[in-house]
Amino acid sequence: MTEVTFPEMSAEAGATGVIVTWFASEGEQVQADDLIAEVAMDKVDMEIHAEESGILRIVVPEETEVAQGSVIARIE
Repeated sequence: MTEVTFPEMSAEAGATGVIVTWFASEGEQVQADDLIAEVAMDKVDMEIHAEESGILRIVVPEETEVAQGSVIARIE
């Protein structure tokens, strides 16, 4: 199992961002390097790609504010 975390996009302690969109659905099979999400923080958007193949388990839904470094999904 791999944990997908919100990237560290700011040096500011306690910085937060938002899950803009999930490109894969809960329970969907994803392949390594598939684009799975877009996140935003301080006017900077970033794409998140799957690190391994497996089933995506979303922990944080779209439009939810989250602290950087937090687990937002798991790939089983």
